[in-house]
Amino acid sequence: MLNRRNWVVALVALLLMASLAGCSMGQAEVPSREVPINLDAALEGQTVGLQGLMSGQVTWTESQFSSFLTELLKQNSGPNMPIENITAWFGAGNEVDLRVTFADGVFLGGNTVDLSGKVMVAGGQLQVDLDQAAANGMVLSGPIMDMVSAYINSTLASPSFGVAADVSTDDGSITIKLGM
Repeated sequence: MLNRRNWVVALVALLLMASLAGCSMGQAEVPSREVPINLDAALEGQTVGLQGLMSGQVTWTESQFSSFLTELLKQNSGPNMPIENITAWFGAGNEVDLRVTFADGVFLGGNTVDLSGKVMVAGGQLQVDLDQAAANGMVLSGPIMDMVSAYINSTLASPSFGVAADVSTDDGSITIKLGM
């Protein structure tokens, strides 16, 4: 009986270690530059987006994209939404960093979640390949990020997002070309 219990304890410990293999202490590295988020930039982002639908190509600045995404989320989620804002940083080579800031009291240890990775187009759909996420002093990386990326990509595969032909980022901006 004692031998069987030792095996069960060892198996549970092994499964716990395997599930935590992608976790470590620390913070994700996001750019330190300030990205102003306000209603004026959100309206600019909306205008640029609508013009992009007509021309087949849209280029947003970090401020326009972050403000537009934040205001859109607030308008579609109601007063009980726990997210205060979403800040996006774009870098050369399709690098994307996101910081989601939550209202106070949502998390015990802090109020931000940081994500970093790359953005691309695959099969006419916008896709992300995240390589790191951090919240409350814990950093996730490795195979667990594949699951997070797959979940986000399943949402981006919705027909409501249209057909993307190309995406590129530069320091401070993102350009999405739409296909027909």
